[in-house]
Amino acid sequence: MKKSIYLITGVLTLSVAGLAISQDRGLGRGMSRMDTDGNGTVEKSEFTAMFEKRFAETDTNNDGITFEEYQAKAEADRAAWQERRAERRAEREAKKEERSAEREAKMAERLQERFNRLDENEDGTVTAEEYAAAGDKMFDRMDRNDDGILNDRRDRGERGRRGGRDGR
Repeated sequence: MKKSIYLITGVLTLSVAGLAISQDRGLGRGMSRMDTDGNGTVEKSEFTAMFEKRFAETDTNNDGITFEEYQAKAEADRAAWQERRAERRAEREAKKEERSAEREAKMAERLQERFNRLDENEDGTVTAEEYAAAGDKMFDRMDRNDDGILNDRRDRGERGRRGGRDGR
């Protein structure tokens, strides 16, 4: 029974994954370039129009497509593809840098906020007393039962059992 469930689950997972992979990835790619009326399907007339356009682009001297013309068109298509790919990469990199800059700004803001919380008298300097007071507050927040001991297992009555360094 378990084997059947695993088998069915595996087949469904692979089917969904295959369907997702086969889907068109957006405008300008795959069949969406042939879908000139934008209805989500490619009719025979749209396909024929694309083929005629491709023939006209390849046959540069209007006497039929020679191997040299075919090869030149293939090379031009590859160069155009590589250029689009480089543009997409540059866009992704620019977005990545923008997100990184935003992250850095947020981190700097949070750092300033943490410093301001430490600097109780707001004089721009954290004294040893202010720093110690912040540590005391932090310890008190972490010591949920006010016993003066930090132990993540104390709420379940498992102090010192299982998972300790001594293996008990």
